[in-house]
Amino acid sequence: MISVPSIKRIARRVVSAVLAAAMLCTGVVAYADEPYTGYNYDWWGDPVPSQNGSVVDKVVSGLDIGCGQFTNPADLYFDDNENLYIADSGYTGNYDTKSQRGRIVVTDKNFNLVNAIEYLDFSDKQEWLGEKKSQFDSGSLTEERYSKETSIYFNTPTGVFVDDDNVYVADSENERVVQFTVDKDANGVGYGKVLEVFTRPDDIYYDAGTTFRPEKVLVDAAKNVYICITTITRGAVVFSREGEFNGYYGANRVEKTGEVILNAFWKLIMTTEQIKRMKRSVPVELSNFDIDDDNFVYTVTKNKNSDTDVLKKMNSAGTNIFINLGYNEYSFGDPLIKYYRGTTYSSQICDVDVGPNGEINLLDLQTGRVFQYDDECTLMFIFGGSGDQKGTFTTVNAVESIGTDVYVLDSRKSTITVFKRTEFGSIVHEAMSLFNAGKYNEAMEPWNEVLRRDSNYWMAYIGLGNAYLNAKDYEAAMDNFYFQSRSGYSDAFKSWRMNFIRDNFTLFAVIIIAIFVAIYVISSIRGKARAKKRAAADKILREQQKKEEG
Repeated sequence: MISVPSIKRIARRVVSAVLAAAMLCTGVVAYADEPYTGYNYDWWGDPVPSQNGSVVDKVVSGLDIGCGQFTNPADLYFDDNENLYIADSGYTGNYDTKSQRGRIVVTDKNFNLVNAIEYLDFSDKQEWLGEKKSQFDSGSLTEERYSKETSIYFNTPTGVFVDDDNVYVADSENERVVQFTVDKDANGVGYGKVLEVFTRPDDIYYDAGTTFRPEKVLVDAAKNVYICITTITRGAVVFSREGEFNGYYGANRVEKTGEVILNAFWKLIMTTEQIKRMKRSVPVELSNFDIDDDNFVYTVTKNKNSDTDVLKKMNSAGTNIFINLGYNEYSFGDPLIKYYRGTTYSSQICDVDVGPNGEINLLDLQTGRVFQYDDECTLMFIFGGSGDQKGTFTTVNAVESIGTDVYVLDSRKSTITVFKRTEFGSIVHEAMSLFNAGKYNEAMEPWNEVLRRDSNYWMAYIGLGNAYLNAKDYEAAMDNFYFQSRSGYSDAFKSWRMNFIRDNFTLFAVIIIAIFVAIYVISSIRGKARAKKRAAADKILREQQKKEEG
């Protein structure tokens, strides 16, 4: 006979399957006046309907800002003054299109235009320019590299980062990262006064055959410059503030595929020469990164065929903190459906943003969705989607946040979409913050409010379960943990069992003593009965013996 919990479990699975199929087959569906489905995942990994934690506030183009239409914008970054830097990688302007391709647009958080940086000033880098000219004259630097590295114009800037008043731009097609301060010329045109240029390292540890096309850049508290180059599998390229090559940082692990495991076996029995001829297994290259206020670097890997190191949180030594905390088995992105009608729908995380309170926003290139996690990697909300409506995207490539607002850049639409946090989202964030701080009792009220608004929000049950567990109300804890957490339910049940035994110890002792007394009495009675039977049997035996003797 199937139990009631089993029936409930089966019903949940059926509903989840129907929901998943509907999400994929019908595309985006409006929920609460949004052009995308509000959903989340429960503890079991099943999709469930959910209220949206963020909704569309506005969609802005370059025309709205007043700087002209964007052309294939590639990156966003907020500085400490809440100014937004936009890497407009395809801009050609009014100059020679063969020389200039790209600009950096600066606005405030409300999209009021502050500046538009269209060229670079190398007047403070004459010594560096002289060295480059000498290298070119001697033949150690090709004309192409010399022209690119010393150009006053950008050529497809794909990444931007701001540290204090210093702007760092990954000038991809010019094969350099440029550090500069921002100014305006007499005509009101913005320009960058160059402080440092980071180019292909002339170092034995940097493969001369490897291209140097920077995609993204960031700077840590020690002013080390990290450059993401998608053709390099050894991690990010690191420079000192003076422009010296310091090696690599944060390489991904090799995906443990069947081929890799088989090759590892063959290496045990093969000769050195045979091993040298084997195809090397290399990790997947980094796709993007961000850095938080505590100087931890977060990296993402855009690979739809691998779940290894999709998101990492690394310290200064390049150690993945998430693995040490037990998060190596976590799944990031959307595990909804991997394959449908010949198309793969697995997530490809193309950007990461770490918010002011530690929340992590992951941007999925495949679905156009933002997956928002807390600092413990618990999925809180999913918003956005693919489509042509407001709040959906065609080709996303950057996500940034300021306060509680999330900004998403769509390169094909050439727009920036701003998502504002809903009241429900604020309540969840409040509850999650208290929960992660260990303030379970304080979190009870917001968790209860979450469940009043959305009974499918599984973390609320976990939060209430822990609150009741902390308050030693083990039955209530078990009720909340029942469908949401096996480990939580087990802990609550163990505590309940111990508490029950302690509270009823006297009764158990009396029962145990009574059982022993009963066993003793019964044993005594049975012993006496057996003795009588033996005596009677002996008597009969003796009488038979006497008869035989007589």
